[in-house]
Amino acid sequence: MARGDISIIKGAGPAVEFQTEANSTAFFAGEPVKLKAAGSPYAIVCVDGDLTIGTDTVFLGIAASDSTHTTSADGVVRVYMVTPTTILRAKAKTFSTVDTQSEINALCGDRVVLDLTSTTWTIDAAATDGANNAFYILGGDPIRGTLDVNCRLDSSYGAL
Repeated sequence: MARGDISIIKGAGPAVEFQTEANSTAFFAGEPVKLKAAGSPYAIVCVDGDLTIGTDTVFLGIAASDSTHTTSADGVVRVYMVTPTTILRAKAKTFSTVDTQSEINALCGDRVVLDLTSTTWTIDAAATDGANNAFYILGGDPIRGTLDVNCRLDSSYGAL
């Protein structure tokens, strides 16, 4: 995983501090964050294929800082919360699916998930539109191979 893979280009919510659990996976500013479990005080980094509504816990937003926990002590992370107006930008998983504006236009409105098949967070636009996928494609840049998405309200902490 890498710092800054996903950026907030519009409508960032407040940076809220969440607890991180000792001996859990470390994460960095710019990575997607969700709750560990319903009712948990802990934030964790998302995993490949997140987020699926009804399966995954709620999306918190994008880490504003690196997590500070260690193997033996809990820590904290600041997270830019998503709001209904938050727009996120990341590379598409497969450049060839977004290398023309007409391809991006055809993807607009598709519901997709995040991808981490390598060490880089991307948007999986090659996956089939899924009714329970948490992110809507809004547009993108065919030159840079990026997509802009927003998070569905029913999958984000800010909507609770």
